[in-house]
Amino acid sequence: MMNVHWRLAELWLLQEKRSLSEQETSEMNACMKLNAKYAQRLAEQYNFGYMANMIGDEAWLQEIKAEIDKLERTYENKRPLFLEGKTE
Repeated sequence: MMNVHWRLAELWLLQEKRSLSEQETSEMNACMKLNAKYAQRLAEQYNFGYMANMIGDEAWLQEIKAEIDKLERTYENKRPLFLEGKTE
């Protein structure tokens, strides 16, 4: 899960209890925008992958797989250190 998803969830839960401040509303909108752009870029790569597979272009498919991996790693969230048995 991306860090932005954690914050988006936090803001959503806050708005269930009270009205968000102007800053919180702005932050929620920014999180939603980032999420939408990420989803759009990932979907685009999946569509390209489907096209590459349909035409049998293995080289292109490998490029697309690399791009998908890069996108997913960019927003990869690390586990808290205490879950990894580390304290620092």
